[in-house]
Amino acid sequence: MNSLNKTAELNVQPDNFYINHLSDEIRVEQLCQKLLKHFHQHLLDSGKFSPLEAGSMASGADYFLRDFVIDSLRANIFHITARQVRGFAGNWYVHRNLEPNMKELETILKGVREFYCYCANNSWAETTVCHQIAEICCDLDYFRERIDSFHALTGDDYPGWCEQCPTN
Repeated sequence: MNSLNKTAELNVQPDNFYINHLSDEIRVEQLCQKLLKHFHQHLLDSGKFSPLEAGSMASGADYFLRDFVIDSLRANIFHITARQVRGFAGNWYVHRNLEPNMKELETILKGVREFYCYCANNSWAETTVCHQIAEICCDLDYFRERIDSFHALTGDDYPGWCEQCPTN
C-alpha cells in the first residue's frame, strides 16, 4: 500500500487536535504520534531522503510538535503560525537545550518544514501558512545569530534577548 492510501486511512481531522484539558493533551499526543509515523513513512516513500534523513526529519518534527506545540504551547498543531516557529527556533529551542547548535536545529527545522508541506498537501493546513513556515525554517543565519547571541549573554541581558524573539 502506498503512502497516499495510508494517509487516507489515517483520517486526520484537524479539529481533533485542540487541547483544553489534560485528557485532550494525552489524546492529541497519541494522534500526533500516529500522524508522525505516517509522515515518516511518507518521507521514506518519496524517495527523496535516505532512511537516516527521513528518521532525523521525523524526529525533528516530533520534537517541535510534541515538546513545543503540544506540551509547551498547548496548541493545535494545525494552527501554528510562522511566528511561533520562529519563536521555537530562535528562543525556546535555544534556552531549553544544554548545547543548542545549528546542526541539530537545522535538522529540526527541515523536519518542521517538510511536515507542514505534507499537511498542506493533504489539506490539513493552509498552503500559505506552509509557505510562511518554510520561509522561516530557511532563515538559518537568523537562528545562528540567536544561538551565538545567547552564548554571549551577560548580566541582565536575558530578558531583552527573549523579547527580541517571543515564543508565541
